[in-house]
Amino acid sequence: MPEWLQAGFWGLLAGPALLIGAAVGFFVRVPRRVTASVMAFGAGVLLSAVSFELVDEAHEQGDHRARRGARSSR
Repeated sequence: MPEWLQAGFWGLLAGPALLIGAAVGFFVRVPRRVTASVMAFGAGVLLSAVSFELVDEAHEQGDHRARRGARSSR
């Protein structure tokens, strides 16, 4: 199957899930604590992804100083 067709298929499959989630979020009252917890988790995941990406790039481009800095932050 061509990549563009596969991407379109997965996009059509994921699209309704977004609409269903929006409808549930609009009609169902979610406690503020749950919303805050989900947002905090998402922020942590994004920070982790950025950190891993930057450390990997620094490791590829840098010398021993990049590895030493990454080790000292643990």
